[in-house]
Amino acid sequence: MEIHRLAKPLRLAALALAGAVLIGHALHFGFLSDDAYISFVFARNFAEHGELVFNPGGEPVEGYTNFLWTVLLGALMWVGLPPQVSSIALGIGFALATLVVTFRLSRAIAGGPSLWDALAPALLAASAGFACWATGGLETQMFTFTVALSLYLYTRADENPAALSWLGPALAAAAMTRPEGLLVAGVLGLHRLARNLAFGRRLVRRAQELYCVGGFAALWAPYFAWRWWYYGHPFPNTYYVKASGEPPDGYREELWSNGLYYVGQWAQESGALFALPLVVIGLLVARPRSPRLVFGTAAMALAAAYLAYTVRVGGDFMGLYRFVMPVTVIAAVGAALGLRAAAEWISRRRSRPVVGAALALALVAGHAAHQFPRSVRAMEEGNWAADRGIDTPSFLDVYARDRRVIGKHMEPCFEEDDFSIVGGAGAKPYYGRIRGIDVFGLVSERIAHEVPPTNPRAGHNKWGPNELLLEHDPEFVFSCYSLHEQPRSPQLNCRPGFWRRNGYEMVTLHIPGLVERGEYYTFWVREDRLERLDCPGRVDGPDEGHP
Repeated sequence: MEIHRLAKPLRLAALALAGAVLIGHALHFGFLSDDAYISFVFARNFAEHGELVFNPGGEPVEGYTNFLWTVLLGALMWVGLPPQVSSIALGIGFALATLVVTFRLSRAIAGGPSLWDALAPALLAASAGFACWATGGLETQMFTFTVALSLYLYTRADENPAALSWLGPALAAAAMTRPEGLLVAGVLGLHRLARNLAFGRRLVRRAQELYCVGGFAALWAPYFAWRWWYYGHPFPNTYYVKASGEPPDGYREELWSNGLYYVGQWAQESGALFALPLVVIGLLVARPRSPRLVFGTAAMALAAAYLAYTVRVGGDFMGLYRFVMPVTVIAAVGAALGLRAAAEWISRRRSRPVVGAALALALVAGHAAHQFPRSVRAMEEGNWAADRGIDTPSFLDVYARDRRVIGKHMEPCFEEDDFSIVGGAGAKPYYGRIRGIDVFGLVSERIAHEVPPTNPRAGHNKWGPNELLLEHDPEFVFSCYSLHEQPRSPQLNCRPGFWRRNGYEMVTLHIPGLVERGEYYTFWVREDRLERLDCPGRVDGPDEGHP
């Protein structure tokens, strides 16, 4: 499968085919998660009011962890592109860009072009998780692209020292897209220091290394200083949701157990577990100082650190391994390199192109056969059962769609100064233009900093106590609610006595188009606000239809 003059167009055609497969695969999912709408709210307020806040005119709370993504969506909203469209287009675009980076990375590692360069992109295009999170509306693929680009530039640095000058801005972009970008920068920095000491007995061997550090600091340091000044804390609010407060006994052990389970599911579902021998061969069997060994040791160190971090925070509640997508890219590149090494070893006695083509086609076909059925099942209607707190993409889709319907239906119900307590801070507040806080503390500084974590499920670690929520004197309480099939006797997710004793009454709306649990929606409204409540589909009757 080595390249020659007539085969060059085939190399690009193979990459184009992988890109086409990825687009079709991603559009099979084509959904928006509720968490994406949290960023949409911040982006809209940035576009309309010049404020990166959840509540315009309110106290700034950093309820997002994807600064560059949110600002980019806000800028596109300012010119008239809605995030429901732009986030999908950008997600697929960044995923395609990652295919190009892995394509060029393979060439850089091998020292020349080859048809093998298209193997890693093909594996990613067939990956259920990689395709799924090219949609979803989140920053996953933007972050994955910046990490892949950083690894590419790092691998090229020995051959082309100028790549180090671009590495700093690439790492800064990663760190400004996701907090885990700092982990990537730290691992690559330590790896470079270790190589410098091993081969030159010096911490700094090239001036470009200083340019790299300077380029990173020039972008990231002002951003960090502004963030601390604007929001009042050095870390995002979501960090304090996960890390602030003393948890009960056994909490950390269960959190880490969930993280181990999440990583295990990623290894099995992505195929990384089965490809592990190829990955190890591809990343670590190489000559000293070769680009393959530079990439392989750096990528293995990053994967180990990233997976350990994932275990430490308890994994993620969204299915198909969104949280570890950069490691998925590393596994795909490693598997492609390992298969190439195996083909070259076998072909000592056989025709190299025939052997290589057969092995590559077998790997891609086997991977696709393993992944495509998972993609189908992941989006099946009714496939909504969580696996140890990990939600399926199908459930994430229907959850957000139902909240989108509720938000659109209820937008006329709200007055400008209304304040609400919500559960999910995404689609319903976005479409309903609801001001308030969420009970999980993502956009509540007090819950994040004052309430200890009690739930070891990632992303749902805290729950604001009723007494704290009542201090906000909300007009609406949506965190104590029910979705049900009949207009009477809702099954609330809380004890209703507290809110009834404190001057709130239940209201039920009939909202056509709800799918998951029925078309009737019950929540709480403060008594004095109830007199002015004008909502379509309201169920009338004694005590608003409730016994």
